Amino acid sequence: MEQSTKERIEFATKAMAPLLTILGILVGAWQFTSQIANESRMEFTRSMYNKKLAAYEQVGKAVGDLLIVPHDEQLWIAPKDTVAFDSCLKAFRTCYWGVLPLVEDSTVEAAMFQFKEMARFYRRGENDYNDLAREGMSLMNACNRSLQEHWSRQRTH
Repeated sequence: MEQSTKERIEFATKAMAPLLTILGILVGAWQFTSQIANESRMEFTRSMYNKKLAAYEQVGKAVGDLLIVPHDEQLWIAPKDTVAFDSCLKAFRTCYWGVLPLVEDSTVEAAMFQFKEMARFYRRGENDYNDLAREGMSLMNACNRSLQEHWSRQRTH
């Protein structure tokens, strides 16, 4: 009886060795694919952050260009400067309809809309320069918060 028990233990040991080897290979493969998937997610997140940053930089330039168009002492756009203003507004609208919808979040979207509307009202003389500047700063602050939130999410994942 001792011989058959010894044979069973020996057989079980021989059978377990390949199973443990296969299990080790499977665990290693799972860890490798998990690491590759995580790195791919992180690279995508970094890529989206860079695209968002570039888009927000374009918006910042368009907003800045609109805000430096000359205005008279009463804080209204001067009639002689409407062509320059319209040109800058066109650049802003290109951002609004072009690059931003791909990367903006809802807060930036709302701020973009507010600034677009304020620029339209300012152009018609319904709002003054201070209103436009305030909305421009609000938009840039929304862009900044969006970038910070994106970066924070990237670091926690």
